Amino acid sequence: MDNTKYQVSQLIKLTVKDRLSAADVLARAFRDYEVLRYYYPDEQAREAIAHTFCFIAVSVCFKYGEVYTSSTNMEGVSAWLPPGKAPFGVWQLMNSVPFSALLRFGRQGAKRMQAFGRYTDNLHRKLVPYPHWYLQMLGVDPEYQGQGYSRRLVSPILERTDREKLPCYLETNNRKNVSIYQQFGFKLIAEDIAPGTDLYNFAMLKKP
Repeated sequence: MDNTKYQVSQLIKLTVKDRLSAADVLARAFRDYEVLRYYYPDEQAREAIAHTFCFIAVSVCFKYGEVYTSSTNMEGVSAWLPPGKAPFGVWQLMNSVPFSALLRFGRQGAKRMQAFGRYTDNLHRKLVPYPHWYLQMLGVDPEYQGQGYSRRLVSPILERTDREKLPCYLETNNRKNVSIYQQFGFKLIAEDIAPGTDLYNFAMLKKP
């Protein structure tokens, strides 16, 4: 981490120089996430794809949105996209992610997840066709889970979206996460099984 970051409310806003460190934290948090477990049952393959997956997603947020951590220890990371920037497309990927990472993602079997990605993006556009914030990723390092860092990472940003009178949208594939996000003010607005899979997708919205 470097000293170009600055304190934002109770959080530290990260810069693009921190994206590898942020991806490291998120990859550890998402290593056993349902989507990755479904497409990559092999643990070693899943660990590799998790880091690339998180690096790409967080890179887009560094370019077009905002990325925060809880402290200089980087216990967790939240990545957000502002109104009009989500869901993101190919041009945004090419403009924010190193080509080497995209190539690596392809070699790691990214095509397995393409249909699922299209499904969630189309659902996103259908459910919230108006200006909104998007919680792209929220992850806490397993070492620090259960200690309140998720709330610490989202509450200041949600307070701001309330002041801006804008809703916030997210998706999760873990049913247990639904009750967690409900504590932050999100409500479940859609629940479905992604076509061609046995993966549940839960769409949630927090109104201002």
